[in-house]
Amino acid sequence: MKKIISFITLLLILSTSLYPRKKVALVLSGGGAKGTAHVGALKVIEKAGIPIDYIVGTSMGAIVGSLYSIGYTPETLDSIFMAQDWSHLLSDQIQREKMSLQAREQSDKYILSLPFAEKPQDALLGGVIQGRNIGRMLWDLTEGYHDSIDFRRMPIPFACVSQDLVTGKEIVHRSGVLPIAVRASMSLPGIFAPVNLGKYILVDGGFINNYPVDVAREMGADIVIGVDVQEELKTAKEMENDIIAQITQLIDLQSKDKWQRNIKNSDVYIHVNMKGYSSASFKTEAIDTLIERGYHAAEAQWDNLIAVKKKIGTVGKLPQEGRQNIPVPINYWGQEQEKYRHLLIGDAPKNSLNLGARYDNEEMAALIFNTQFQFQAFPKNTFGLTIRLGNKMFGRLDYAFHLGKEWHLASAYDLEFNDFNIYSQGKRVCEINFRKHKFVIHFKRSWREMLINLGGGITNYNYGDFLYKFENEQNETDIEKETYLKFGGACSFNNLDHPIFATKGQSFLVHYQYLIPLTQEKPFHVASFYWRGIFSPTKRFAIQPWFTGRYTTSDNTVSEANTLGGQEAGKYFEQQVPFFGINRFEVAHQILFLAGTEFRQRILKNHYISIVGNVGITAQDDWLHLFKNSFGDNPHYGYYYAGGALKYDWKTVIGPIGLTLHYSNRTKSLGGYIRAGFDF
Repeated sequence: MKKIISFITLLLILSTSLYPRKKVALVLSGGGAKGTAHVGALKVIEKAGIPIDYIVGTSMGAIVGSLYSIGYTPETLDSIFMAQDWSHLLSDQIQREKMSLQAREQSDKYILSLPFAEKPQDALLGGVIQGRNIGRMLWDLTEGYHDSIDFRRMPIPFACVSQDLVTGKEIVHRSGVLPIAVRASMSLPGIFAPVNLGKYILVDGGFINNYPVDVAREMGADIVIGVDVQEELKTAKEMENDIIAQITQLIDLQSKDKWQRNIKNSDVYIHVNMKGYSSASFKTEAIDTLIERGYHAAEAQWDNLIAVKKKIGTVGKLPQEGRQNIPVPINYWGQEQEKYRHLLIGDAPKNSLNLGARYDNEEMAALIFNTQFQFQAFPKNTFGLTIRLGNKMFGRLDYAFHLGKEWHLASAYDLEFNDFNIYSQGKRVCEINFRKHKFVIHFKRSWREMLINLGGGITNYNYGDFLYKFENEQNETDIEKETYLKFGGACSFNNLDHPIFATKGQSFLVHYQYLIPLTQEKPFHVASFYWRGIFSPTKRFAIQPWFTGRYTTSDNTVSEANTLGGQEAGKYFEQQVPFFGINRFEVAHQILFLAGTEFRQRILKNHYISIVGNVGITAQDDWLHLFKNSFGDNPHYGYYYAGGALKYDWKTVIGPIGLTLHYSNRTKSLGGYIRAGFDF
């Protein structure tokens, strides 16, 4: 009996070796955002238990196929694609949390930021997007495959398609550095910069072979299962005023004949319904729907998939089941890998044009323009120009010399014009208008969450003639100008996850200056601090406490006096502190302390309702009687503030759009404030 069993087993082994099962290839088409539907189709193909021996893809199909071939499951790919910030990936902007604190504070002012080349002709060499962020994502997800390898040695043999702009020929990537090959396959001309690889300039393979079944056959596939998100050619009406549809049509026209031949050459053809979606449908809700559509499209071919499975023969263990156990190439980080990484990701843009805009019912409209640039001949030098238009107008020139290890020697010149009313103890004192000149030079060091400045400068205010009554004088003084030499330093920290609608983190600032007046009697000191924290008991509810203080040893100054009011810091003078309930410029005594808390509830997706309460005390330079004077009956020695507000804010791409209703014991009336846009 044992001999019979052994004989039968030997026959089975021989029959399996003489008649090996058929090899199966999975082909995934290009299609931009539509290609995320491949993930849903993969779930069904795995559920059917069909082995995948080869994977071939173009563009988004190359992204999905390459990741699947090295071990990512459809469920993992679903999570990865749904978690991505695609608006960031499809740009060259640095992620906010990866910026230095100084760069982050600058970027929080602008609605639009565009990189530009030093020479106009350089900008024409690539696409609108250099692909830094999508390249970084590919590099991170393909860890272990950063060396030049034969793609047939991957857990599931892989290939992808691009096109060479030099010869116009189809390039099939069967070896190389995996993330670079995939990046070349998705380089849509005019959108993404091409990949310059030796003698080749590589662009999106969709122009020449968007559904590469023929490549799969060449690899040795007996059976091809294809997932296609390409649509039939559109009509003139469907493409009218739709640049994405026009580009997609151009791609489809180039590869139409080969596409139709490859459809006929497929054993199972899974075509996903793309109605209502385009290559640019990268919103999270759209991707969720597209993945679902891919799943249903594959389910509709279930009978054909099962028929193919029977046709394959004895399957045994699926090739894709063992992917995670197959050794991957060992990474030895060195010059070669750094060269590949730089080719994929490139340098951060050094030159940019930035634009911001805002509206409020005090200043009305305001615009801000900014440019940052470096010359290739002077890589250690950075220049900047900023112009603000509105009731408050200023221009600023910046220069920084890079000393190394993130230290910079920086200088700046400001020219500002401003005009507003000054209030004291709730009463209008006078109207002030001035021209301000400011020059500073300082050493600075910026980390991701901290910034240190040490230096000095000179500031000059030229006033239109006005009379002002200082606290320690009986009569009004005719002031024409104020000029100060300033020396000091500041240290700031900020790890808030959003400049306005933060849900976690904290920020603080400590600042000290020694001022030498050139138009007054004696020098004086100014010290200030600020702290703000965010605590979120739930995903939608946040508590935001804050406190701040400022002390000046002189009260014979207009421009350096303690001031508060409004919702934006520094709107009138640099040292102005916001206070809800006082929507104007209010002068305080030499000692000023303020504290408050905001309770914010998010409703729907981007709408917020907040209740704010804040209090403050101010007094003359008499620390022993600070609280007695602040809550006493004589406002000459000190007084207190109490106010609150009810806020509504809508988070938009142009900044918050909001309405605030506020009240304070200083105004004794209900006020309103409307604004749209970021603070600057």
